[in-house]
Amino acid sequence: MKKKENNKVKEVSMPTIRRLPLYLSFLNSFKKKEKKHITASEISRELYIDSTQITKDFSAIQVRGKTRIGYEIINLIDEIETFLGYHIHRKAFIAGVGNLGTALTKFTKFYAEGIEIIKGFEIDSKKIGNEINDIKIFNIASISEHFNITPVDVGIIAVPNNQAQEVADIMVSCGIKALWNFTTMPLSASNEIIIENTCIDSSLAIIKWKLNKNKPLVYKNRII
Repeated sequence: MKKKENNKVKEVSMPTIRRLPLYLSFLNSFKKKEKKHITASEISRELYIDSTQITKDFSAIQVRGKTRIGYEIINLIDEIETFLGYHIHRKAFIAGVGNLGTALTKFTKFYAEGIEIIKGFEIDSKKIGNEINDIKIFNIASISEHFNITPVDVGIIAVPNNQAQEVADIMVSCGIKALWNFTTMPLSASNEIIIENTCIDSSLAIIKWKLNKNKPLVYKNRII
């Protein structure tokens, strides 16, 4: 099937985009099974997302099912992956290889989703020169030098909070266009720079708050 150009990003809401990987993960569980089609109602029962919303999400990326048959699973997987750009591999640098940075570097699923971490950067002299999953760790001061040798699209920031903005500035100045921020500090950059914040502390705070308030826990992931 011919790949469609990913030219509809601005017309699709962020909540829809955030739900697409959840659909994709669920659909991939059927790849080796005999089941060929799936309905929005079936997906709804497993993911606790309203079936009407599911239909709207798929329609937003120009995928429509057939009455009483549903969606062809393999085609739906292909369409979601194409829309999300998984078929386009983007290279990345990661700054900070402490516990979190090391875990991110070892997370092999990134490659399947179109992100390849090719170099790591650290301020700790004990870590510089080491390798994690065949990814060599360099001095953080040399990011610009390495970007000139091997340009990348994405900069992953997993440094201590007080170093986050400085590292972001270095990455932006050398030409990196997207920052994936794993610190709790908000980053400042021009409007042309993509910034995605992933704060583990915030998620943990919500869990603890719900426990403290005797709120019911959600046992299956929901992205609303």
